[in-house]
Amino acid sequence: MRPRIVEALGAYLGSAADWVVPSPALVYALAMVASLIVLRFRSRRAPGIEPYHALGITLWTMVGALVGARGFYLVQHYQEILADPVRMVAPGGATASWGAYLGGGAALAAYCARHRLSGLRYADLVAPVVGLTMAVGRWACFLNGDDFGTRTDVPWAVRFPHASYPFVDHVHAGLIKPLDAWSLPVHPVQLYLSASGLALFFAATWFWRRHRDRPGASLCFFWLLASITRFALEFFRGDHHHFVLGLPSSQFMALLTGAAAAAGLAWTMRRSSVSVLAEERRLTAPS
Repeated sequence: MRPRIVEALGAYLGSAADWVVPSPALVYALAMVASLIVLRFRSRRAPGIEPYHALGITLWTMVGALVGARGFYLVQHYQEILADPVRMVAPGGATASWGAYLGGGAALAAYCARHRLSGLRYADLVAPVVGLTMAVGRWACFLNGDDFGTRTDVPWAVRFPHASYPFVDHVHAGLIKPLDAWSLPVHPVQLYLSASGLALFFAATWFWRRHRDRPGASLCFFWLLASITRFALEFFRGDHHHFVLGLPSSQFMALLTGAAAAAGLAWTMRRSSVSVLAEERRLTAPS
């Protein structure tokens, strides 16, 4: 999709169009920088949060997310990797968002355990900003043409260019010819996911500011909303290839995460502030 956008803007901007439209890799970098800036700013004002450790957690989480995203994809496509092992180390290899969430969460937990920090307080700080990362990062998916939507005739439908992921999918389905210029119109589900990420960022930020005295509540609130929206938006996805118990793998993950988040939210909201403080003191006390 990006080459077509650059080509269209080139009529007005000339060679500068290639600089105006960011590459997918640059979009991911912008998402990380935006998250880092927001977390750095919020960590200075959040009670019980040390800015130094907030920065360390952010960096660890980003690395964990990158490793997890790639690893989760490789597990999902293990048969293809076994047939062609070189793809395992191919630069710019495909990733999976749920792997990023799992890898980032594991890295956060590891950092907090190493430094004897209240992991839930830092997770509450990070959780809303994950929505911002989604909002920016999903534009990279749009520019790549991956995670494309189902066919539709809605006025805002998008056609992807020749050789893009949806184009190849439609050719294999016999819906278009290999020499056609465009895919059939599809839902711009990447932009739906981007918009939902921005909404999650604002909703979870509001919740965090009201309930930051309850460690874990904001984390669970974010992932409950994120799971609900992700489960719903998966019905608009046109690229499902992996299923678990009859559900697309992303919807299955959303169900598991949503159930755990709902239970966690109910538990954290019932806990008294006294028990919260006592537990934190026990966890952070020197051994």
